[in-house]
Amino acid sequence: MYKSVPADIKKINLDADLYKLHKSGKSDSDFGMDKTAELLDGGFGLYSTIDLKESIGPIKTQYFRISLTRKGSATFDIGLEKYHTQRDSILFGIPGQIFSLHQFSSDFLAFYMLFTEKFVNDLLLKPNSKQHFPFLTYSGLQCFHLDNNTALEIENIILKINNEVKERKPDSSDLIRLYIQQIILLANRNYGTVLLSCQNTPNSHQALYNHFVKTVSQYYLTVRKVSAYAEMLHISPDHLNRAIKSCSDKTAHEHIDEMLLMEGKSYLLHTSMTIAEIAFKLEFSDPSHFNRFFKKYCGLTPADFRSQS
Repeated sequence: MYKSVPADIKKINLDADLYKLHKSGKSDSDFGMDKTAELLDGGFGLYSTIDLKESIGPIKTQYFRISLTRKGSATFDIGLEKYHTQRDSILFGIPGQIFSLHQFSSDFLAFYMLFTEKFVNDLLLKPNSKQHFPFLTYSGLQCFHLDNNTALEIENIILKINNEVKERKPDSSDLIRLYIQQIILLANRNYGTVLLSCQNTPNSHQALYNHFVKTVSQYYLTVRKVSAYAEMLHISPDHLNRAIKSCSDKTAHEHIDEMLLMEGKSYLLHTSMTIAEIAFKLEFSDPSHFNRFFKKYCGLTPADFRSQS
């Protein structure tokens, strides 16, 4: 039905146009850049979830994200992984990932910052950064719970960043970069404890499932066969399918297709490409196959999904 997908999928950059994707522009909030599409040095934005749109995404982000939940709850999708955040949850996102936010409570309040690789310079791009900060990679756990003291400390740092954003004193950008590094270091202290707890979980199928969805989120653009993922994970395809099915209501192949569905939705929502062009871009054999595929999983044709969204 389809072949391998090209790697030139549309990405959402951190620029003035992004503001309209996550903010309605109707709030009087004075926090950060809640009322403006302006970015600090063209590469940094600080926001609260006040005036947040009812849902965001799916979008393929081309920037880093750090979000700290202070009240209420929300559901974030990063690739195939779903995270349900509550007070003291911290969430990280990295360039190239498919991101969605939905199902948040009426009292949901979080502070979040978005920034480009260029803005942080070599702060997060050192050769050993992946070893030191695995939550800034596909393989790491990208959302986890902080202890209360650490969450309060990070909130205070965010408020300091807010002051820098408002006052725009000399060297504000350099100071904000140092504050970002502080947040990452503080989160990393909690990460070790959280990871140890996950590793001590006796359910080997759950561990394999977690590894599988992370691997799919990273390689789905070029790898589409269950057997190829089984080889990556050093197990048989049958073993992989049994493990995935025992931990979810989907097969391994359906999880791979879910990532393709997200790609299709992103094109439909954020480009003016025709259905046929999208089908060609995703390398379906013809538009009718893409229509059948999309309706199977979404319940709507691509055209209906685009018009209703």
